[in-house]
Amino acid sequence: MMTSDRGFSAGGTPQLVETLHPESLLQQLSTSRGTGCFKVSVQQQQWFLYFAQGKLIYATHTIEPGDRFERHLRQLSYTVPSLNRELRVQVQQRWEQANTPTPIYEYESLCWLLTQHIITPEQFSQLVEGLIVEVLESFLYLKSGHHQLVPYVEVPIVNRFDPSRLIQQCKSQIQQWLSLGHKIVSPFQRPYFFRSAQLNLTPEQQQRLGSMLRGFSFRHLAVLLNQNEITLVRSLLPLIEKGAVVVREPQHPFDLLPSFDTSLWQETAPAVAEESGDLGSGFFTSKVPNRTYRIVCIDDSPAMLNEIKRFLADDAFEVIALNDSVKALMEVMRLNPDLILLDVGMPNIDGYKFCKVIRNHERFKSVPIIMVTGNTGLIDRDRARLVGATDYMTKPFTQEALLKMVFRYLS
Repeated sequence: MMTSDRGFSAGGTPQLVETLHPESLLQQLSTSRGTGCFKVSVQQQQWFLYFAQGKLIYATHTIEPGDRFERHLRQLSYTVPSLNRELRVQVQQRWEQANTPTPIYEYESLCWLLTQHIITPEQFSQLVEGLIVEVLESFLYLKSGHHQLVPYVEVPIVNRFDPSRLIQQCKSQIQQWLSLGHKIVSPFQRPYFFRSAQLNLTPEQQQRLGSMLRGFSFRHLAVLLNQNEITLVRSLLPLIEKGAVVVREPQHPFDLLPSFDTSLWQETAPAVAEESGDLGSGFFTSKVPNRTYRIVCIDDSPAMLNEIKRFLADDAFEVIALNDSVKALMEVMRLNPDLILLDVGMPNIDGYKFCKVIRNHERFKSVPIIMVTGNTGLIDRDRARLVGATDYMTKPFTQEALLKMVFRYLS
């Protein structure tokens, strides 16, 4: 039975709220023992918080839920080896293909991992709590919008979380971000490295920093390097203060998330960028292998192949460009790549047929295959999945988007 209290519209037309007070609204739901999905709409974006008798069971929002889901699974994979790349892709596909009417399918996919004994109840709780806290991080900064309490699809309730405890945990985490200084206003800001002879870094360390700081946000870097994100940013502060690392705004759509605002929180002393020999230490103590990956790009457009080679011009990659899909079949067998970028609309053998042939070979059962389509056409997602594609991109794409895709499946 769904319940509501004053200020909530239960299942009908959402109320227009000129001003939102997120923390008060959550406390009101908790006190009234509300049950349902608390849905908040801000322009084109939505936040969903799932309550059961005043306790939180899950939370999500519509800004890159797949990215958020993958990051948290990947973070756990460092301690759960069975949660490898192939399994994470399988889990991702389960919720992408789900036919449920609400975003609770993310939660259902986590429940599947639990029932399959891939993760323990403790790890399930850790995953769900981490996802809720990240969603609350932006939710607490919402200032106006529509809100309503609606029923949700019945799901097994494994854990109930005290909203007050998670709010305090989230506020404590935001305070740590605020302590990093005025230049850091979002975990999705992107640091870029510029080599300098003035730095106390070896050429090898500068090369590693240059390779990683090319479009990834602080939050994505922390997962890639298996580091605490606050600690990682602190290690970069001296480089930021010296101007060797430039911090750029979040990439779309992460720019739609509210930035940290000190006016909503108690003033926190900014971190001091001290001079030390540990500049960027998080990059050098991580377990990410410093190796060269072989990437094969197959496209009948020489211009596109040259652009991809330019985007991936780094010591971390060996890029091999092929513009004939027929000859490429034999070349791929010989080259044994770590990842394949495959154009969909090629003559003779199109991307779908090529992918199917490659996947039938035992050696290529788990090699990531990223299908690429032009901006004038739409990729057939179901067909791409059926022939074994791992993921897909739409042309034109930025260097940041390509690097993000490549590192997602190679590291």
